[in-house]
Amino acid sequence: MNSKYKYVLFGASGLLVLVLVAILGLRTLVVSIANQRTCEWANIDNIEINAKINIPSIIDSDCVYLESINTKKAYFEFNLADFDSDRYIEDNKLKELDSKYPEIDFINFHTDSLKFDVLYYKSKKGKKSKSYALFDKNKGVLWVSIQYFD
Repeated sequence: MNSKYKYVLFGASGLLVLVLVAILGLRTLVVSIANQRTCEWANIDNIEINAKINIPSIIDSDCVYLESINTKKAYFEFNLADFDSDRYIEDNKLKELDSKYPEIDFINFHTDSLKFDVLYYKSKKGKKSKSYALFDKNKGVLWVSIQYFD
């Protein structure tokens, strides 16, 4: 075999190994974020992955992980100056809440949101978690609760 072809084959093999290592590393990072329970590291990313909801730029938030019931509860307030509520509802496939009383207990949930018909929700049940998100259109506030199964 010509030495020129050996170098090309060796270079291509090395490049293939590098690409495979990069893909494996990225996959490991995503799995690590999806399995995160705490509110410190990658909290928003974890919620976006598990609840399948986008969380844009926020001006305030709060989060708590209740280990006893394996549940994460979070609260996010969006900046309404550069935020389109109608598009957010459409993009995240939120549905209008029929009942005035959501069955989920949320962190920092203010009952004054129940006075108006501007609440939208999304629920999702997956293999590893069950989530419920509630969005107040007028205030630009999102509450999320994720119960992990493991």
